[in-house]
Amino acid sequence: MKNTFALINKTPPEILSLVPTYLKDSYMDETLITLTHVCRSWRAVFILHPSFWVRLDCMNTDKTRVYIERSKTLPLELRLGRVNDAFRRGGAFLLVVPHIPRLRSLSVSGDPGRVLPVLVEHFSSPAPLLDYLKINFECDQAQALPGELFNRDLSNLRVFCLVGVITPLPWRGLLNLTTFILCRVPAERILLTQLLDFFESASHLRHIYLHDSIPNFSNALPERVVFLSHLQDLSITAQPTHSILLNHLSIPAKTSLRLEFTFSGKESPIPSYLPKPLDNLNNLSGITAVNLCFGSERRFMRLNGPSGDLYILGNWTRGGDPLHAGTNRFMQSLLQFDVSGIRWLSITRSSYQSRSSDQIETWSAYKTLRPITGLRTLMLAHCRNLPFIQTLNPNKNPAEVVLCPKLEEIILYIKHFDQFQIDELLKMAEGRASRGAKLTAITIVSTDALAPTKEVFQLRKHVLRVEYKFDDALPEWDALPS
Repeated sequence: MKNTFALINKTPPEILSLVPTYLKDSYMDETLITLTHVCRSWRAVFILHPSFWVRLDCMNTDKTRVYIERSKTLPLELRLGRVNDAFRRGGAFLLVVPHIPRLRSLSVSGDPGRVLPVLVEHFSSPAPLLDYLKINFECDQAQALPGELFNRDLSNLRVFCLVGVITPLPWRGLLNLTTFILCRVPAERILLTQLLDFFESASHLRHIYLHDSIPNFSNALPERVVFLSHLQDLSITAQPTHSILLNHLSIPAKTSLRLEFTFSGKESPIPSYLPKPLDNLNNLSGITAVNLCFGSERRFMRLNGPSGDLYILGNWTRGGDPLHAGTNRFMQSLLQFDVSGIRWLSITRSSYQSRSSDQIETWSAYKTLRPITGLRTLMLAHCRNLPFIQTLNPNKNPAEVVLCPKLEEIILYIKHFDQFQIDELLKMAEGRASRGAKLTAITIVSTDALAPTKEVFQLRKHVLRVEYKFDDALPEWDALPS
């Protein structure tokens, strides 16, 4: 009687049954069992919801049998974290075999010597409900996937992830596929025509991720171009990356393109600061905002505009390079794009440590900024040295054109004010004002509460508006204007 009138037992079953939806996947099984042991009413509520019992891992025979019974006829999610362990524990997997046509999700990983026989024996018939498939071969060399998997028919599949797997692409019935992930396939084990054929058979792809899995030569006809009209983002990681695949893809506007690369040693050739603006990469036109982030190890460049987003991450350095070589090469790589329309430029340090290798030389800054004639806002974050301020400061030659003549606003984010060169900022502001390029605003944000406020506000002689803000949380490095 007391239990009946307890407040917790007055909670409607419809509300109580929402509890498992807030559980983390890693603790889902353990917490579900705990919930069914609270009291009789709770147990009845949770057991009668079959959607809570569809996740199978085949690690325990009794548990697997109970889950299958409680799931009723709902689609199942099968995760064989390690096929080796699943089969070593007895017949749990054999209980699942009759229900394979009910699979909605399948994730398999382990030694391909054990995984491949299982796939061939039990997963050769169609699975009409399957919408997520991940196969991860844990080995150094990519292994071939059996061509008869699911009878090569994945008509309902939405997400297809292959790690260390080579597959005889293309498959049939991939019209519903929206996400394709391919990882750890050596360049010599995959052909460009295979990828192009696959993309053509999955014409509704929205998300493509190729990590160390792109060919390093083209066996396709130069005029062959695959149209990915639904593509939203494309991510390519390689060493070094290149535009061989991009030459054969038509990427629509507003697509987010991410390239990540490294140079492998002294002998590695430096690519031509990829990717080159290609006619079929429509998302590289109309760039209005750029973020350059540099550090001692890796640097990234993000270009953004109404036509799309391009993100390039790499080290820009090879063995034997002198100091500054990677940073200077990184800065100059921006010039391969049409920078005339850039209105917003952010330059950020990814490290507060003072290392000579990630300092930016004045001549490199000058060469990068000179073509950006339409720049309105320049943001410098976490920079110790300010070569950009020195570059913006005009020379004594009155005939020389002011750099970035339309520049209106400078925003500085400074960690420690003792690293800030206020005198250089004053000289730059005074010089621009005398040359008819007076700044509208300078904003300084610092985590240092003891900033030299008096010196900062001397800028008001040459700038219309000066702001100093104290903030202990400086912006993230990947900052673009809202």
